[in-house]
Amino acid sequence: MINQESGNREKISESLQEGAGIAVPRLLIVEWDGRQRNYLSNIAGELGYDASVCSTPAEAKKLIDATSFTGVVFDSQLYQESSEEFVSWLVSLGGKKPYVIVVVDPKSCANLNEFLAGGVDDVLLKPLDPVLVRVRLEVMEFRVGEQAKRTREMAGIRRAQGRYENLFLESPDAILVLKNRKGKVIGVNRAVKSVLGYDGKSLLGKYMSLVFPDIFGRDGDATRGDVLSGATVLQAVAYRRPDGGSSYLDIMMSTIPWDRGYAVMMVCRDVGNREGLEGRRIQSSKDRALECFASGVSGEFGDLLTSLGGNLSLLESAPFLNEEARETIARAQDACERGRELTLEIAALAGGLSAPKSQEIDLAPILEKAVQFSLFDFEGVRPLFRLQDLPRVLGNEDELRSMIGAVAKNAGDVMAKAGSESGQLKVEASEIRIGSESGLPLAAGLYVKLEFKDNGPGLAEVDLLRVFDPYFSGNEAGRGIGLSKAAAIVRAHSGHIEVRSELGEGACFDIYLPATDDVAQSPVVTPAGVKPMRVLVLDDEPHICAVLEKALTRAGHDVFCAATGELALRAFEKAEDFGRPFDVLLFDLDIRGGMGGNETLARIRADHPEVRAIVTTGYVNDSVLMNYLDHGFCGVLTKPFRIDHLVATVERLGGGNRG
Repeated sequence: MINQESGNREKISESLQEGAGIAVPRLLIVEWDGRQRNYLSNIAGELGYDASVCSTPAEAKKLIDATSFTGVVFDSQLYQESSEEFVSWLVSLGGKKPYVIVVVDPKSCANLNEFLAGGVDDVLLKPLDPVLVRVRLEVMEFRVGEQAKRTREMAGIRRAQGRYENLFLESPDAILVLKNRKGKVIGVNRAVKSVLGYDGKSLLGKYMSLVFPDIFGRDGDATRGDVLSGATVLQAVAYRRPDGGSSYLDIMMSTIPWDRGYAVMMVCRDVGNREGLEGRRIQSSKDRALECFASGVSGEFGDLLTSLGGNLSLLESAPFLNEEARETIARAQDACERGRELTLEIAALAGGLSAPKSQEIDLAPILEKAVQFSLFDFEGVRPLFRLQDLPRVLGNEDELRSMIGAVAKNAGDVMAKAGSESGQLKVEASEIRIGSESGLPLAAGLYVKLEFKDNGPGLAEVDLLRVFDPYFSGNEAGRGIGLSKAAAIVRAHSGHIEVRSELGEGACFDIYLPATDDVAQSPVVTPAGVKPMRVLVLDDEPHICAVLEKALTRAGHDVFCAATGELALRAFEKAEDFGRPFDVLLFDLDIRGGMGGNETLARIRADHPEVRAIVTTGYVNDSVLMNYLDHGFCGVLTKPFRIDHLVATVERLGGGNRG
């Protein structure tokens, strides 16, 4: 028996101090007899309890609803309500139920066990003995403290269990729990899906011979002597995923206690990137050899074709040739011209031999413009841009523009060939800092990452290894130089390009380009009161296009140049489809070998009569200039013109002036 002299009072206090338990026990006394109510209240006060009193269960319920009590002492002879009903209500409080002590008259209570079974925690018998009352209250305090301590301990165990479960479930490595040597799966984590390619739930109850037949035999027993003999590590195990993909895994196994026996914990780590380093080194060596070969071939064939073309030109002027001979020479010259074009493409593969002229480049406007121009030729293909604020990259603007165009055109070609009427090329650009442990063949530092994700048919696994090879193409009419050239340009810029794809899921090209750590320069700001405009230029002189683009871009406007009326018409229609229409057209009247500015504008105005266009020409006596308003133009620029006059005219007539 516990009493005050036994020293248990100190143990009770120590128990309460160990946890964040109830510092001052609160006791509710429900007693209709005023003398007995005061008697119990005085004893509780002597023990340091915070005692509240009431005379009926109804009052007690209100007090308990309003605050929490460590314990409740009540007389079994209640007014208005039976003690069983009051105890049932206290039990219904669940976790908030206080410790219940009932005061009973042994003469009127035949079976105390009924009280204890109904939810009562302790019993005091009448007449009340003050020593026994103190002891029972101390027992109450001790039990409540122990219960609070156990509750806190269980909460701590549950938190620890949750942490270990999260470590198990959220580990980036695939973890499986196997029952004995037969490898029956009895537990998996989420990474089993990403690392092994299996839905974890589908593996439960199965045997590991399904996944690793070379390690776990078909009969279910381990076939390798080193497996399941304790702590086992298998490195670079070739693994074939159920979707046909392949990789390499490091596999670690060890026995762990499980229920009344043991189980095997199997950890699988994807080390395909590590094993791919050797393949990258081999590929890098092949790339360098290809670059050397391309450089030599382009130089040799360039000289040969120059000599051949020059001699054909000399021969063509000979007076003794008949018409058939001249036609033959003309066809040979056409073949030489195609050979020169091919030689230039081969020369582009040698871009990695020498670093391009480096300058700081704002990539975002180049990216958007190059992609849109590359997709103009493909019906039913739209670009979607998601461009973050980017640092400036180091490199050659013309080469980067060519690389972006090649990747975008490849995606458009693939989707068009597949007959897609809702093709999408999602272009994302973001800043990324790459560390030494990235697994990429790149020096640590700041990069701009470009992602070109199309919704085309995707690539087979065997094609992923060849997609950057020269002359590999899914288009029988194409030569397959574009992506090879793009890869060479990326390598020349000390960057990296790779492709991810699955059949039926489209393809994604990831490109990493070195960036400066300097804060990105602010974009060109247009003068106050002038909004940026999108300008479509039609001119067949490349140097004129270059001057117009540079001048208007410097003034803050977005410029697209077309060399033919057909290309200008297609660019206008595509810009409308993309939701980025042109604000003003700047058309030259005279275009060699095709539609001039007047005819091109007429076709555009047939569907868009509100379009604003400015005519440019060097022929001041042209009838269109005399009546330009009748032909749909809103202004005239005669060549040669001053740059400031050009910009002012475009901004005034193009609707850019807000004032």
